Amino acid sequence: MNYRIILNILGKILLTLSAFMLTILPWIIYYKEDKTLWGVVIATAIPLVLGTLILFGTRSQSKSELRFRDGHLIVSSAWIVMGLAGSLPFYLTGVIPSFTDAVFESISGFTTTGSSILTDIESLPKSILYWRSLTHWIGGMGIIVLVIAILPALKVAGYQLLPMETSGIMPEKIKPRTTDIAKRLWGLYLLLTLALVALLMLGGLDFFESLCHAFGTVATGGYSTKNASVGYYSPYIQYVIMIFMLLSGINFALHYYLIRGKIVQIKKNTEVKVFLMIVFVTGVVITGILYFTQNTNLEKAFRDAFFQVISIITATGFATADYLQWIQPAWLIIMALMFVGACVGSTGGGIKVVRHVIVFKNIKLAFYRLLHPNAVKLVKINGQSVPDEIVGAVTSFVVIYILIIFAGSLLITFSGLDIQSALGAMLATLGGIGPGIGSVGPAGNFAHLHPAVKIFLSIIMIIGRLEIFTFFVIFSRGFWKR
Repeated sequence: MNYRIILNILGKILLTLSAFMLTILPWIIYYKEDKTLWGVVIATAIPLVLGTLILFGTRSQSKSELRFRDGHLIVSSAWIVMGLAGSLPFYLTGVIPSFTDAVFESISGFTTTGSSILTDIESLPKSILYWRSLTHWIGGMGIIVLVIAILPALKVAGYQLLPMETSGIMPEKIKPRTTDIAKRLWGLYLLLTLALVALLMLGGLDFFESLCHAFGTVATGGYSTKNASVGYYSPYIQYVIMIFMLLSGINFALHYYLIRGKIVQIKKNTEVKVFLMIVFVTGVVITGILYFTQNTNLEKAFRDAFFQVISIITATGFATADYLQWIQPAWLIIMALMFVGACVGSTGGGIKVVRHVIVFKNIKLAFYRLLHPNAVKLVKINGQSVPDEIVGAVTSFVVIYILIIFAGSLLITFSGLDIQSALGAMLATLGGIGPGIGSVGPAGNFAHLHPAVKIFLSIIMIIGRLEIFTFFVIFSRGFWKR
């Protein structure tokens, strides 16, 4: 293991974060928030100085060749470093007095989970609300670019390593060179963000609120600047955010194909068709339930139903209604969507739709092989056969994902939390969703949890963001053997 090159890259990450922190200062000046100035300055200086010292001490390693295991350790430790460094503006300004809470809020931001310990968001300084939302945008891009842009330095093609990061899923490849992929994804990400900012400003939001909500939407994060989340705003704003949540939950490669006019590539994509079908069917069902049981007009029933469905399935976490106040079948459908997730290659979280497609097709194939034992047939996605080892990896992922949720829920109950809230907390953090069920639902938050539970859930957020295997592999005995 080349620890010096690992430290070198972590030093660069710290410098990058300090550069992002500098963008807090204009908001402090604009809103005249002098009380937060020195806290932000010190918070910016710490990763700047530490990153500079690390780079100076490892400068001879800047062009060293990375090994396969080095890359795994970098990716896993980078999210921890980002979470700790990102907590400094919250903690040093006194906005979040508890360091544990500050780390929880920071990791929740970077992993685009959106779970929060804050109880009165509107009372916070605007500069800190900006940083809180910016952590989403940094983290949302991180999940796409860390694999594609950083891992090629391992002297192995990023496209070959990507299935390991995404636990066996075969992603769409939009260019033969991984550097070209990274540039195009950055461009698409920025384009969606700017387009959303413009549309929100047309709806009456000022630049600050438009920018913060664009960060949270395109990154599928869910941090809002209002206590009532997106429910505070007009139906126009809700519809615009709803559309962009849906776009952000779709494979970014398909956006690239759309811009290039390659409609055939989109039409043959199995995952996006299943994803949109799930959204449509569950949205229509819940619309009907709300219309007939909540004594509301059809438009509001439609808007509330589809907004919550899209927000949960894409793991964004914005809310316009408290789904726990709906009749039980409606919020049980919402809870089921927490197990589904968005599309691979998106900023969304969860198990991912393509994994469910592979598992269900494999179950169907198992019955077929019982009737035709000599038949040679494989699971197919987008018209291509999926190798058995990938099917096995995907199946293992889904099983482990469910086991982690139930084992973690049981563990959390020892802190005194009820089982419903414990299950909701695990679903929300492992899937990167934000709100859960029970006391951590859309009308609640995570402030009341025991500090040890917050630390545990912070780790769970990182595990979910790295899609389990990438994080767990560094704890295996074989990983550390020569």
